[in-house]
Amino acid sequence: MPKHIFRLVSLILGLIVVAVLARPFLIADSFYRFGHYRANAVPEIAAKEPVLQTARYCQACHTERHAQWSAGSHKSVTCEVCHGPAKGHTDKNKLPVPKDSLKLCTLCHEAMPGRPSTQPQIELAKHNAGKQCITCHNPHTPKIVVATIKITGNAAAGKKRAEDCAGCHGADGNSPNDTWPNLAGQNGAYLAHILGAYKSGDQKNEIMSPLAQDLSPADVQNLSAYFASMNCKATPPAAKPIGNSAAGKVLAENCSACHGEGGAGGNPAWPKLAAQKPGYLVNVLKAFKAGLRKDPMMAGVARGLSDANMADLAAFYAAQSCQPTK
Repeated sequence: MPKHIFRLVSLILGLIVVAVLARPFLIADSFYRFGHYRANAVPEIAAKEPVLQTARYCQACHTERHAQWSAGSHKSVTCEVCHGPAKGHTDKNKLPVPKDSLKLCTLCHEAMPGRPSTQPQIELAKHNAGKQCITCHNPHTPKIVVATIKITGNAAAGKKRAEDCAGCHGADGNSPNDTWPNLAGQNGAYLAHILGAYKSGDQKNEIMSPLAQDLSPADVQNLSAYFASMNCKATPPAAKPIGNSAAGKVLAENCSACHGEGGAGGNPAWPKLAAQKPGYLVNVLKAFKAGLRKDPMMAGVARGLSDANMADLAAFYAAQSCQPTK
């Protein structure tokens, strides 16, 4: 064998021997214990603070919000897009809640060329006078379904069908009882929405639910058109409201974006509250707080209200005029 070949083979064999002898010093003892990785890395990785855990990380503690998000139009958006990475959560602190929703939401929803038409877009200068997006939209379920409802019903046909409603809501839609709401002059889209919800079971009420089951889609449209066309002639409540109207006026400032100044109506998607029955308003707010009535936005609002707050709001709205300002 030529000397240079012998030397080359000897060098290769020597390197192999050195590699075999050095292997225990270069490779961790836990290597390949559970597969092709260092097994001791598992507890090291687990000990790290969570970062970008995805929405599944939030589901166990925020079941209700996660359900809203998963069923709504934001189901493709993870929690951390708005709240940031979950580092240090839940042991150390709460995740930040964005305060400038106008700046955040418009990253995806400001109208501009090239965006898909299926993605809702707004022109900032023409949309809600620059108010924060969360004034009207629930951030977890932002789509306002009621706003898409069109009223095409026949008021004359609705008047005939409304004879069955007179016992509770009055012959002209102005309720004679403090427990039941006035319907005269109410927003038609809201009426159609709530009647449809009672019919489908999304909203439950021991009186309204069975009555709504007998309504056809045409009945819902006709009733909504009829009551929306009526003039509000609400009378003062039978008993003086127990709340403080002045305190309620201060609280109502937080409600004006959806329900209008004095509850006279700000958006057809939400009900008018002016001159509404105080007993009815208190009962509805309590139902939202208890989860008996379902609405993502109102559920959050009602959680922050005490019984005294509810009474104050009811007293304020009951004292307002339901007639449109001329």
